[in-house]
Amino acid sequence: MEPSLIVSGSNDKTLRIWKSYKKLFTFQRVGNLRPILEVLKFLSPKEVLGIARVNKQFYEASFHSEVYKPVFKEAGVLEGHTRSVWSVAVSERKGILLSASDDCTIRVWSLATRHTTQVLRGHSSRICSVAISSNGEWAVSASADLTLRVWSLDCGQTTFVLTGHSDTVRSVFISSKDQYIISGSIDKTIRVWSLTGEVIRVLEGHTGWVYSVAISKTDRYIVSGADDSTVRLWSLTSGDLIRVFQGHGGDVNSVAISSDDQFLVSGSDDKTIRVWSLTSGETTQVLRGHTRWVLSLALSNDDRYLVSGSGDKKISMRVWDLSTGQQTQLLQGHTDNVRSVNLTQLLY
Repeated sequence: MEPSLIVSGSNDKTLRIWKSYKKLFTFQRVGNLRPILEVLKFLSPKEVLGIARVNKQFYEASFHSEVYKPVFKEAGVLEGHTRSVWSVAVSERKGILLSASDDCTIRVWSLATRHTTQVLRGHSSRICSVAISSNGEWAVSASADLTLRVWSLDCGQTTFVLTGHSDTVRSVFISSKDQYIISGSIDKTIRVWSLTGEVIRVLEGHTGWVYSVAISKTDRYIVSGADDSTVRLWSLTSGDLIRVFQGHGGDVNSVAISSDDQFLVSGSDDKTIRVWSLTSGETTQVLRGHTRWVLSLALSNDDRYLVSGSGDKKISMRVWDLSTGQQTQLLQGHTDNVRSVNLTQLLY
């Protein structure tokens, strides 16, 4: 995985940034170090065995995939919100971070300086979720005031308000091509919106509050999680229900789908994370380790790593290697529930 960062938002009113540093090579020293470094210049960073002649001597260097496991270190704490942070979103292209809070504001932060550049105001109640467009020029927020707002990030103003839900809007997501907005609500429905604010369709089927929605990177599927303990897979284009995933023993608080549409992940009040096959609908892995409810999930760009945020008292964030199903790191720092996590690749 390329150098990456995790951004997390918590009930402790803060955001934290965790950065990984790419470790190119590890090897056992053999003879003089300088000739070995010369050998490394000619080898690709894959699992290979290389033998080269340098300064009339032969050296052997081996490379193994495990050296690429990311190690995240805390790189900053962002303060400014006066109440719980419920959602974070990152624009890799623009190098900005958005955070949504109980204090009814959205803050725009520079990832380079870690300073607030804008404060967006307009909602009259808790902002539960925020999403940013692929070009980083606009964003959508979902609120307990029953509305969604579309914002221009150039001027920091609301461009239009989406109305239609009859209760708190808990989750919002933008399709990868910026063609659709998806929202999930406590009114048990999912709404598909056009960029003009028109409701294209309403998806019904959950028997409980919808806490989380996501769209596949191929824009083929919508996935949703609710307090009816189920995960549901829908067609984005037709709105048809494709599959219901059952297995959790509590509310499903967060969902995400792999970039190749092969699997999805869900985090629940039952303290577990489940990995599901999209084709069979079966659970392929159950990740255990959290001691309280799992509130937020994020997949790496290559789908190998997963970050989870929870209500654990001491260790509220964990990094998982999905190729093995094992935890690779425990992240400590937040002092309350981690409501939102984002795992993104650095482009700057």
